[in-house]
Order: sequence, then structure tokens, then C-alpha cells
Amino acid sequence: MVYQTRFHTFFLHLQQKHNNMGNDFETLWREHKKEILMANEEYRQIMDSYKMNSGADWLLFAFPIVVAIAILEWMPTGKELLNWLIAAVAAIIIFAICVWVKTLITGNRSLDEVEKEVKEQCRKRFEETGKLV
Repeated sequence: MVYQTRFHTFFLHLQQKHNNMGNDFETLWREHKKEILMANEEYRQIMDSYKMNSGADWLLFAFPIVVAIAILEWMPTGKELLNWLIAAVAAIIIFAICVWVKTLITGNRSLDEVEKEVKEQCRKRFEETGKLV
């Protein structure tokens, strides 16, 4: 009985220490997330790929505006507000599709994937050394 109590106490102590370690990591990660991510080359490249650098980028992002104007001009409904609403929804959908097409063209992974990978690397380093970087 005493052995079980000591084991249980020891196990709880280890579990609490592990939870504190996880909480410490999460706190440090929140404080230094931006600096750590910007130090990662792949993350910076993906961030830069979202900028409009070429004429093709400008055309790709101007396309939703052209579609919205075309819908406003050719929509057969007689209600102005409905025309604007339909044009806005169409522009948002076309914009999302254009961003998706650009990511397919550039061939980059998503920022979330890279962030999760960097965070996991930092977590392993933190568990081994006690330091975030």
C-alpha cells in the first residue's frame, strides 16, 4: 500500500512537471513565435510568395474585380442591392480561387504546415535542452 502511494505520488509529480514544461514551452512560443518563424528560410519564402511581384500576380488578383463588374453589368435582376450582393460574393469566391491557384503555381506548402513543423522542432529542442532556440 505504501509502495502504491509513493509510486502514485511520483507519477503525479512527473506528470505535473511535464505539464509545467508544456506550459512553459507554450508561453515561450507565444512570446517568440514571430522571431522564430521569421528566422526560418522556408517560412520567409512562402511569406514573400504572397506578395505581388509580377504582372501575372496583378492580373490574377484583378480578375475577381473584373468578374464582379461584369456581373453588375449583365445581371438580369432589377434589384440593385441584390446585384451588389451577388457581385461581392462572386468576387470573394473568385479571389479565394485565385489565391489557391497562385499557391499551386508556386508549389509552396502552406504557412500552417511550416509553422507546425518549426514549432515541433522547437518543442523537441526545448525538451532536450530547456531552451527554445
